Amino acid sequence: MKKNLVLIFTVLVCFLNISCLSSLQELSSGLMDLNGGTSVKKVPAYTNEEAVSAMKDALEEGIKFASSSLSQKDAYFKNAAIKILLPEEAKPILGILNKIPGGQSLVDDVVLRLNRTAEEAAKDTVNIFVSAIKQMTVIDGIKIVTGNKDAATEYLREKCYDKLVNLYKPKVNTVLNKPLVMNVSANEAWEKLITNYNKYGKIANTAAKIAGQKEPCPPVTVDLAQYATEKALDGLFTGIAEEEAKIRENPLKYASAMIQKVFNYVKQGITTITVRS
Repeated sequence: MKKNLVLIFTVLVCFLNISCLSSLQELSSGLMDLNGGTSVKKVPAYTNEEAVSAMKDALEEGIKFASSSLSQKDAYFKNAAIKILLPEEAKPILGILNKIPGGQSLVDDVVLRLNRTAEEAAKDTVNIFVSAIKQMTVIDGIKIVTGNKDAATEYLREKCYDKLVNLYKPKVNTVLNKPLVMNVSANEAWEKLITNYNKYGKIANTAAKIAGQKEPCPPVTVDLAQYATEKALDGLFTGIAEEEAKIRENPLKYASAMIQKVFNYVKQGITTITVRS
């Protein structure tokens, strides 16, 4: 009797195992059918090549917009955020000019010319930027796509700044070397003024030093052309950074399919997606 019970129990267990296995197979088959007979897996939301392509498209969008908008009349001159003014070190000099009849008009004319020069030079920047974009590596592209909101702008600044200085500075110097009053240019007037200021300031500084006081006339060593060039480039990169921010914030607005795909995923923080194969 005992042996019969053991045999019956063994048969019952085997039957249950077979039934469970059959049920699992049916469930698995059902899941496969629901997925259309495919398996599900996670893959990167975009490839490295797509990231680089998107970044190049975004940079081209940014530089074209910045170059076009900043080359318009008054793009610098009437934009307080990027308008080129004379340096802080010029304040003592400006104080003197303001006491001379027509002096303020001279200052205003130089400022206007500097901003017009920046506007004129902006349209010639595209080729320099495009060259840097073509040299972008996969590593560059990934770092920029997943970097800060101005990562692309900083990439261009690093790769193009010296070449842009070489483009802008001669143009700025041409403006500053143009004769104004009594055939004296802004550069000549600037050099003469800072030379005299530094000469007499040195006497006052020496006296203050002997008296244990702070120097009242810090030396002025500003290269006016270099200063104006740097300010013009600051304005240029400000324009590019603003456009980059717009692309990252609203990628679907742009025509490039790669910009839409990659930056939309980046914006949402999506790094992988589910696919069926």
